[in-house]
Amino acid sequence: MLTEYALLGEQAAVAVPEHLSWAEAATLPCAALTAWTSLTGGGKPLPGRTVVTLGTGSVSLFAVQLARLLGCQVIVTTSRAGNADRLKELGADHVIDYTATPDWSRRVRELTGGQGADLVVDTAGPATIDQSVRAAALYGEVVVLITRDATSDRLEIFHEAYASSLATLRRVFVGHRTDLEDLCAAVSAHGLRPVIDRAFTDVQAAYRHFREGSPFGKVVIELGPA
Repeated sequence: MLTEYALLGEQAAVAVPEHLSWAEAATLPCAALTAWTSLTGGGKPLPGRTVVTLGTGSVSLFAVQLARLLGCQVIVTTSRAGNADRLKELGADHVIDYTATPDWSRRVRELTGGQGADLVVDTAGPATIDQSVRAAALYGEVVVLITRDATSDRLEIFHEAYASSLATLRRVFVGHRTDLEDLCAAVSAHGLRPVIDRAFTDVQAAYRHFREGSPFGKVVIELGPA
């Protein structure tokens, strides 16, 4: 909410983890909660399971941090090879450059001894869903966050991909209050800190940076007194 004050019902709010700033806490209800629900909504992943997340958007970065927190092996795809070290600092075990490796599902299988990933968090939808299904283990799970993009309004999966994995597709849209409370409890217990790319006081500059600046982490707008 781009406002200094808001009137909310008490059931719409949860306690902020004490170690977080307000800017950090503001990142939790949308991007972080979506990542948390993606990871835990189908049954909490057990330590040692493999999670794949796509790109370096804010949901993906939270998925890396939270999957590591849950004890999972984490594989990330990105088009920016220069982000590999930063992703590994957040908890990624392996980073795949999908521009250099368009058939990245094969690389996921190589990294998992041929088994595939237990969970794939697909943040792109039409452009990546077929590869996500191919990357999934037998009876694995693919979380679908996006169902359309600028070029397509449908998800297309080739028979060969789906027949080979028998993966379950699970649609996620953010989460509910109980999920947010669970997320905040995990963030508090582990001292997790969200990745902030930049904080702005100029609203237009913030949106411009978000659209054109290739941010790594959340872009936050901080409002002062009127």
